[in-house]
Amino acid sequence: MPEQVMVASSGQAARTAETPMLELSDVHTYYGHIHALKGLNMTVNPGEIVALIGGNGAGKTTTLRTISGMMKPKVGSVIYEGQNITGLPAHTIMQRGISHVPEGRRIFAQLSVRENLEVGAYTVTDRRVIEERVQEAFALFPRLKEREGQLGGTMSGGEQQMLAIARALMVNPRLLLLDEPSMGLSPLFVEAIFDIIERLNKERGTTILLVEQNASMALAIADRAYVLQTGEIRLSGPAEQIAQDESVRKAYLGDE
Repeated sequence: MPEQVMVASSGQAARTAETPMLELSDVHTYYGHIHALKGLNMTVNPGEIVALIGGNGAGKTTTLRTISGMMKPKVGSVIYEGQNITGLPAHTIMQRGISHVPEGRRIFAQLSVRENLEVGAYTVTDRRVIEERVQEAFALFPRLKEREGQLGGTMSGGEQQMLAIARALMVNPRLLLLDEPSMGLSPLFVEAIFDIIERLNKERGTTILLVEQNASMALAIADRAYVLQTGEIRLSGPAEQIAQDESVRKAYLGDE
């Protein structure tokens, strides 16, 4: 797939003219000797949903881990709200307003729903604020309220994904990184999760960088998208235009 850049509409161009919330510049990240990200350049603007799609091994999860501080790039920079956060510890990056919901959810199976949420707020010292955010989580995810005292590991995959997102919201992030939130879920839960993602963006103004195997649904709710292939951006532009690209439709949307 040759590298392409879609031309934005006038409205999109106006929106992306503002200073990016997040900017990756010439980022090279390695797993040992494996060159996972090869000069990655991308931006996320305030208030956007940006989708990052690509096949297995493309580097999508590595991108999120590099942003959140779980991995350190060998070359390049990660700029967040005008500040260089490259190589900072993950907890410091979270304190600055970035939350990462990893692939596989990784909730605490032996803790209750409420305890998982409270652990998510470990950087918050005011108990009143913690309780307010727990109640906000229950308002956003009524099913979690119903299971407040239930152990996380006994819930369904969809419920665990809701808990993972709710836990990430306990620090009131301005940028939310979501890694494969629909993986392994029933169609009913997939719709519920995507509805919540849209609500977080529209009602709370949370900026979202979304890695998602369901490319069709991701592109349907995203403002812009990047297509990643073997650690390099091969295509970028407004999500609606990316969804119409023939190579994307064949590779990721199931079109023949």
